Amino acid sequence: MKIPFFLLLSLCTVTVHGQLITGTVTDARTEQPVPYANIGLYRKQLGTVTNPQGSYQLKYFETMANDTVRVSSVGYKPKSFLFSQLRERPTVTLEENPITLREVKVKGKGLTNIRTLGNKKDNDNITLNLASNQSGTELGTIIYLKRRPSLLLNANFNIADNGIGKLTFRVNLYRLINGRPSNEKLLDRDIIVTTAIRSGTFTVDLSPHKIVLDQDFLLALEWVKTNGSSNQLSFNAGIGYARNDVYVRYTSQSNWVREDEGLAGMKPKISFFVAVND
Repeated sequence: MKIPFFLLLSLCTVTVHGQLITGTVTDARTEQPVPYANIGLYRKQLGTVTNPQGSYQLKYFETMANDTVRVSSVGYKPKSFLFSQLRERPTVTLEENPITLREVKVKGKGLTNIRTLGNKKDNDNITLNLASNQSGTELGTIIYLKRRPSLLLNANFNIADNGIGKLTFRVNLYRLINGRPSNEKLLDRDIIVTTAIRSGTFTVDLSPHKIVLDQDFLLALEWVKTNGSSNQLSFNAGIGYARNDVYVRYTSQSNWVREDEGLAGMKPKISFFVAVND
């Protein structure tokens, strides 16, 4: 009989009782809605993600009036302003800012070797439990490149138990600054994926995006759609002493937090990995 060892118990649901703002995020030029935009209090535990129609709902307290709100989406300039301004004008417009990924020149024979990077182990005895009712909750791990540059072929996430049903996520790649994840994404477009897999490896094909990187990065899954109740999902994991860099972000625009809860000095290692050509 296998008894799961649950880690990441510090990631719990966020409950806010207060008033409600309902608004939209739109494109300043086209006036069209911006789906899956991140909106929230900067570096605090209150935020959400717009739905496919660009609409959002955000609960708040009057004491938040002077806090900073940040709104961002891939392909747009991020916008920051006081929460009191959002309360007065809940429709937010974003200006386009197309991302141009830095060109990486490949010399010699090119990228021919296929390699797996990250924690591929599928261990049902150890799981990381993701419990949240907040759109924008993220869970990720640092991927260390063996050779540079590397072409990403796919991203893989080992699900231990999905009792929810259909899941909607955004796959994110973040730049590291001083070895820690930043808010800067290394993609020029959103990668929104859905799956109803109960358990097993969930694979996302990245080859159409032609992502070539010459730096280590954070691979993360962001929960962009929730039914508002407490959603629980478990991922296969492991524990160890070296390069066990698991990070969580509780809501949109909040801080990245390194998950250090472990056993006898060992740290969690989530089963997220990528296949690359290098």
